[in-house]
Amino acid sequence: MNQHSSDITTIVFDLDGTLYHNRGLAEEIMATAEDLISHSRGMTLKEARKLLQSAKTALAETLDEEPTLTRSCQELGIEVRDLHRAFQARLRPERYLNYDPVLQALLDSLREYCSLHIYTNNNLPLTRKILALLGVDELFDGLYTIEYRWQPKPDLETLQSLMSEIGGPPQSFLFVGDRRQVDLQLPEQLGALTLEVGETAELLQVHKLLGILP
Repeated sequence: MNQHSSDITTIVFDLDGTLYHNRGLAEEIMATAEDLISHSRGMTLKEARKLLQSAKTALAETLDEEPTLTRSCQELGIEVRDLHRAFQARLRPERYLNYDPVLQALLDSLREYCSLHIYTNNNLPLTRKILALLGVDELFDGLYTIEYRWQPKPDLETLQSLMSEIGGPPQSFLFVGDRRQVDLQLPEQLGALTLEVGETAELLQVHKLLGILP
């Protein structure tokens, strides 16, 4: 967490793993990717699972960081658009997610002080559905999903475009996410404040950082 928070006017949240945690949905996302690789490569699901893990391991060694699922699939020749078509066809977040009154109250209490935005590797239809299930879909001023530039995080040009579109100097932004290298490293390099959260309850740290009560 960086200092000098008095000028924060914009908070940009990651979605998956930041505003909610659900193992069942995470497993369904992974299974969808493995199934797509299986069909595209003409291999068994077990072989596809092993291939995806090998791609992730190789990328981690090359990038010196844990790669996103999207990046790992790209490494295997899966187009980002195809991956998200599969997600839209198969994923059913309503099986796993419910209204979260605590999250709703926390985010709503921030709106008086800052504009709230989402920046996620997820696609727009699923992002909207997830936010609606959590009961927070009316609380965000902007949703920046994979369709914005079809470049998964971390991507410098996408981040710069997003910040320029929202407006304000880097010091007026706070980025909140659960993966430092994916969600927070580039914003830090641009001069934005960041906050890493490991679970939803840690979102209370946003209020502490801004000096307000939830």
